[in-house]
Amino acid sequence: SPAQHNALFESDAEIFSIGQTRLAITTDEFCEEEDGFRATNIEQLGWNLVAATLSDLAATGADPAFFLHVLGLPGHDFERFASELTQGINSALKAGGCYLLGGDTSCSEHWRYVGTAIGTFRGEPLLRSTEAYQLLLYATGSFGDGNLSALNPAYQAKFELHHDFIRRVRPFLSLGMDSSDGLRNTLATLCMVNPSAKITIDADAVPVHPDVAAFCQSAGMPKQGFFLGSGGEYELIVGVCPDQREAFEKSCQSGEATCIGRFEKSEQPGLFWQKTAESPAKPDI
Repeated sequence: SPAQHNALFESDAEIFSIGQTRLAITTDEFCEEEDGFRATNIEQLGWNLVAATLSDLAATGADPAFFLHVLGLPGHDFERFASELTQGINSALKAGGCYLLGGDTSCSEHWRYVGTAIGTFRGEPLLRSTEAYQLLLYATGSFGDGNLSALNPAYQAKFELHHDFIRRVRPFLSLGMDSSDGLRNTLATLCMVNPSAKITIDADAVPVHPDVAAFCQSAGMPKQGFFLGSGGEYELIVGVCPDQREAFEKSCQSGEATCIGRFEKSEQPGLFWQKTAESPAKPDI
């Protein structure tokens, strides 16, 4: 559409204008089989479904405004599942400042969910692509719990809302994307939409979720392996110009964002990993 501002894969949400009003819209379908979202705690599942949908708006710098959804409820436990799920949905919408307009309800053997969110902008949209020559890459929260949920049926991650964070730090950001497809795939996508960029990640700097660290210790598995799977944590990866670092970090709450690497235009573009900041950078497989 001539009213659409972002190119293909350039933004987590689609950005468009109606008259003089610029909006962001996103829609996502979720199910346990594909996404690894557990129904161990149904109310928490409802929270996670909304948080995962709204994450796309946060990654573009948009404020949540309106929400629609399709509830695909399991027929064998329809009423209890619906009651607990909508409690979690309502809690997340209230926390995000977003209003449910309506939607549709269906019944099947397994639960399915489709969330659609619409947001508004206070300033310029945040894209996955950037003209910046050099950026520091920061990550919110911790990583690996999305993949742990997919691996371990007894475990259920809880996702965070990031809109308050984005409102505070938006003036200092030049790039943004959420990790709905896991950390490694997020970084690979940033390389795809910025073909002249070299992204170098300090693996030891990436915060690991405490539950993942405990699981890896008991199972004898390397923690960094959980960065490579496609289970989503719905954390944000944002780019900050080096001269904005101090102002950005002052706007963050304690432990809210961690510098995990750097982005720079290079004659040798692509994704690279380091064990530590001093280790040699090795190209992604």
